[in-house]
Amino acid sequence: MIDERIAGAYRGVTLDEDSAARIWSALERELPPGKENRPVKTMRNPLRVTLIAAVLSVLMIGTAYAAFAVPRWTGTWRRGGEAEYSELTALGRVEKTVGYPVKAVERFENGYAFHRMRVDGEAVFGEDNSVLREYYAVHLYYEKPGAPELSVSVSPVLELPGRSEPPEPSETRTVSGTEVRCSFDRYKIVPEDYEKTGADLAAEKAGHFYISFGSDAVREYDYSFASFTLGGAEYTIMADAPLDAETLYTMAGEIIAQS
Repeated sequence: MIDERIAGAYRGVTLDEDSAARIWSALERELPPGKENRPVKTMRNPLRVTLIAAVLSVLMIGTAYAAFAVPRWTGTWRRGGEAEYSELTALGRVEKTVGYPVKAVERFENGYAFHRMRVDGEAVFGEDNSVLREYYAVHLYYEKPGAPELSVSVSPVLELPGRSEPPEPSETRTVSGTEVRCSFDRYKIVPEDYEKTGADLAAEKAGHFYISFGSDAVREYDYSFASFTLGGAEYTIMADAPLDAETLYTMAGEIIAQS
């Protein structure tokens, strides 16, 4: 399930509880002083949180999460209006809460069907722990028999001072007049005493390769996702397992067609 996040919803990775706890502990040590006291929700899978936060923060504000030693970071922020819904008919009420339009489909042509929807209060924090922006994010979850859960995360376009550009996507395509960006990334989670190899450094330089410290062993995961901007909101399609480009473009097109 992809139901824990710091910066939205993302593809999950399953770890035993001890490994997850060690990773979360390492992640907390990398936060600037005081950030561990922020009202961040409890997570059952810290490794998943690390990956979620790292990727969505790059997409949304052009910087990576604290686990990648960058000052700007995103986190959940308890606000009134947070809720979970089992019916897509609640989308109208959700739009009034979040303050921006959200486009969604009940069932994708490939068989993924709506399962639930969650609204989370989130915020972007600066290096000094100041809140740069508060907002609501909407996470829609889809299920398909025999397939991993899929999510569509929606958040307002964030205009922040000093925002840097996110990494170049692996490829782009214009779908019904909207640019859809697809990325195929590898994430390597390593022990704290791990020393980067020449291959690691070369892969980081080439792009779409990220290393984070805190695991009890070296683990690598491949992820794919699509993102696009529609009606003042950022959409990101993600799953618990990699999706091919054609699947991502097709699903993005189905959402865009709702506008």
